[in-house]
Amino acid sequence: MFSNVKTLFSYRELLFSLTKKELKVKYRGSVLGFFWSLLNPILTMLVYTFVFSIVLRGGIEQFAVFLICALLPFNFLSNSVNYGAGCIISNGNLVNKIYFPREIIPLSIVLSNLVNFFFELAALFIVLGVMGYRFYIYLYLLPVLIFIQFFLVVGMTFLVSALNVFFRDLQHLITIIMMVWFFGTPIIYPLSMVPEKFQIFLKINPMTIYADYYRNIFYYVKYQESAGFPSTLDTLMALGITVLIFFIGYFVFKRLEPRFAEEI
Repeated sequence: MFSNVKTLFSYRELLFSLTKKELKVKYRGSVLGFFWSLLNPILTMLVYTFVFSIVLRGGIEQFAVFLICALLPFNFLSNSVNYGAGCIISNGNLVNKIYFPREIIPLSIVLSNLVNFFFELAALFIVLGVMGYRFYIYLYLLPVLIFIQFFLVVGMTFLVSALNVFFRDLQHLITIIMMVWFFGTPIIYPLSMVPEKFQIFLKINPMTIYADYYRNIFYYVKYQESAGFPSTLDTLMALGITVLIFFIGYFVFKRLEPRFAEEI
């Protein structure tokens, strides 16, 4: 594992180049550039805000902010997994022609989406500042939270990118999987709305705890009724599942890597 990390570091220029290429390809010929990456979460936020604030009247104050705080980190995961599923196949020429650590390809996908995530967070900071949210109080926790979530995203992207080389139907299933994951994460609703006996099933999903952390940093800091950050036990469980997913993803990827060329 550590020797592979050293190898990856020696290929850091290739990783940087592939990440840069992914960002350029995504916005090639686009007038608005990275602002298009904001369009999807903004439209989603507007639709859900209309439904839950006006139609169903969920009673959540400033629902748009409540939603976007958890939606952005989930989109980081979702976009990385969706784009990452076919990344080995779409880079088949590179895989077949030259040697390099193949994990650089899914890593470049994750890093390009991480850059987009940073831009989205910057826009969120501006909105929160204008609306009077004192998110700066807990901002020191944000780098740690992103760092931990990064390993969850990388592990999932490793896993789907490797499996999709051999099971091409997986790429079509990813959309369904991510939709189920979305509704299984308290994004459009607070965890407190879920009956307590069912909350344990949602907490097995680490994004449930991470979404709660993001909300406590950005949203709940304005309200005295905040239930506070997730408990130590819930946090440790989310960390444990994240580490498990990362190592499973990495193990599967390295195990299948020697057969990529022949399958592509």
